[in-house]
Amino acid sequence: MMINILTVVAFLLIVGAVFAIRALIMSWQGTFATDLAGQQSAPYVPSRPVFGDLTDPLAAQLPLLGSTEDSLERDLRRAGYYKPSARSEFLALRNIMAIGVIVLTGLTVVTLGPERRQMLAQVIIWGFAAAALAYVLPWLFLKRQVRRRASLIQRGLPDAFDMLTMCLSGGLGVNDSLAHVSREISPAHPELGMELEIVRRQAEMSSLTDGFKNFAQRVDIPETSALNTLMMQTERLGTNVVQAVKDFSDDIRTRQRQTADERASKAGIKMLFPLVFCLAPAAMIILWGPALLELRNFFTTFSTR
Repeated sequence: MMINILTVVAFLLIVGAVFAIRALIMSWQGTFATDLAGQQSAPYVPSRPVFGDLTDPLAAQLPLLGSTEDSLERDLRRAGYYKPSARSEFLALRNIMAIGVIVLTGLTVVTLGPERRQMLAQVIIWGFAAAALAYVLPWLFLKRQVRRRASLIQRGLPDAFDMLTMCLSGGLGVNDSLAHVSREISPAHPELGMELEIVRRQAEMSSLTDGFKNFAQRVDIPETSALNTLMMQTERLGTNVVQAVKDFSDDIRTRQRQTADERASKAGIKMLFPLVFCLAPAAMIILWGPALLELRNFFTTFSTR
C-alpha cells in the first residue's frame, strides 16, 4: 500500500515538474517579444529569476561536470532560452525535482520503520529510480525543445529567404531587409523571426558574416551551415548577394521536397510493423478462431467415444 502511495506521489511530482518547465518557457523566451511586435524603441528590462534569490543556491546543490557545462549552455541557446538566468533556473528546477524525490523517499522510509525490511528495500529502490528519472527529465525536455525548434526554423527558411530576395531586389539594404523579414515572418514563424532579428543586431554591431556565423552555431542544421558558408564566400568574392540568396532559397526548397519524398517512401515500410504486430493477430483470431473451435469439438467428441 505504501509503495503505491509513493508511486502516485512521485508521478504527481514529475507531472508538476513538467508543468513547471512549461511555465518557465515564457520567461526564458520573452527577451525579444517587444521587438518582434514592432516596438523597437521599448527599453529592455531584465526579468527577475523565477525562483528569486534562491535560484543560484538551488542551482549549486548538485554538481555539474565540466564537459556538460558547455553542452548545457549550447543546448539552452539552441532551444531559444536567451534569458541571462536560464542556466541557473534550469539547474535549480532539476535539483528541486531530484532532491524532492529523495526527501520524499526518506520520509517514506522513516514512516515505515525498521519492522518492514522487505518493503523498505523496495521503497529505496523505487525512490532512487524516481530520483534518477527526475534528474534526467529536464535534460530530455531540453533536447526535445532543441530538435523541435530546429525543425520549425528549418521549415520557415525558404519563405524567409524568398522575402529577403524580394526586399534586396527592391533596393533595400541587407540590414533593413532582415529587419523587415523578421517583423513580417514572426506571426507565422516566431522562432525564425527572433533569430533573424538577432542576426540583424549582430550585423550592425560587427559584420553580416559574424551574424550568420553565430546563427549557424545557435541553430545546428545543415541549411544554416550552408548559409554561413555562402555569406562568407559572397563577402570574400564580392558576388551578387541577391542571386546568391535566391539560389539558396531554391536549393532549400528542393532539399525539403526530396526529404518529403524520402519520408513518403519510408512510410510503407514503417507501417508494416504495426500492421503485423497489431492487426495480424486480430485477423488470425477472426479467421482461425471458428476453425480451431470446430477442431476442438471434433477431438472432444472423438475422445468420448
